[in-house]
Amino acid sequence: MKLFTRYIALLLMAVLFCSCGERAENRGIFAPSRLNYVKGQDGVSSIPFDNNTTLWTFADTIIPLDGKEKTAQGSQGDQYTMISNSLAWTEKVTAENVTHIQFSYHKESGKVAQFIKNRRGENPLRHRFWALDGVRIGDRVYVYYAHIYVPDPVKFLEFSVKYIGLAVWDIPADWKPGNGFRFMRIGALFPEGYPFFGAAAMIRDGYLYTAGHSKRDGAGFPLSFARVKTCDIENPGSYEYLDGQGRWTGDFRECAYFFNDVSGECSLSYNSCDRVYDVFYARVFTGETLHVTFRDFSSINSMKSRVIYSPPLPREGGMWAYSAKEIFSEGCRTFLIYIDPDKYQPVLLELER
Repeated sequence: MKLFTRYIALLLMAVLFCSCGERAENRGIFAPSRLNYVKGQDGVSSIPFDNNTTLWTFADTIIPLDGKEKTAQGSQGDQYTMISNSLAWTEKVTAENVTHIQFSYHKESGKVAQFIKNRRGENPLRHRFWALDGVRIGDRVYVYYAHIYVPDPVKFLEFSVKYIGLAVWDIPADWKPGNGFRFMRIGALFPEGYPFFGAAAMIRDGYLYTAGHSKRDGAGFPLSFARVKTCDIENPGSYEYLDGQGRWTGDFRECAYFFNDVSGECSLSYNSCDRVYDVFYARVFTGETLHVTFRDFSSINSMKSRVIYSPPLPREGGMWAYSAKEIFSEGCRTFLIYIDPDKYQPVLLELER
């Protein structure tokens, strides 16, 4: 009897944590309807809004300019410029419509515009606000963002993260798609030196859980996790951090670091089909999409990531794929994206569990 029980336990562990043969399928560029408005994007995050609508945030977004704007903004002879965040809405995304869903964007003066704004004195060439993930809580939508500082705009890849902030939109009672948005920056939550929390956000059992990666000398690019009661999302002193033993602590000095190979943003979600938490991310230096599952945060330290998709090799001198993440799940089907830097487009993946 003991041998039989042990066998069953090992079999269940193998099914849950090994998932041999688990592979995601490439479904092509995500939502081609976006290209009616934009040239390229990264930092894609979905925010469930209501039974009919999904909101979408993006980080750097390349938008077309006409000749007059090009001359006025000095865009070095090409036809595009890059804004540091954008916002869109669609009908509620489902497994049936995900390959052809129709996007509409927040616009100003007829063109796609930032929804997280620069304040007076913040030169947009040096101060950029990358939209991260977000959630709806009651009649408010919250979006985390990274305040990026670029010392020399000519060297735009050389930058630092000043802090992770929070932007909020109070939803008007009569709002409907097309009525516009008014997000306000309401403070810096995590100062320079903290992980980039807000890259992933989810609500479960009255808590908001968030994840983000960081760069640590000699330790690669690991993930960390934090949580806060939903009613305290705006209070930086109320956040707790996951330590190395899988416990939550209010002392950031005990924050632990996991999975040292994370490239860009990740996702964190709870999958009701398998009754596990999911983390998806791209591996640095290979671009592979990785999947981690765990029953409870207390066990995450013993979990291993596994490859579910290997992207094409980059062109010579090009970048590896980055920012692999879930955008939604439906039943036992999970839909993800990663960023193809050669095309500067999100690519859709489907995982059948």
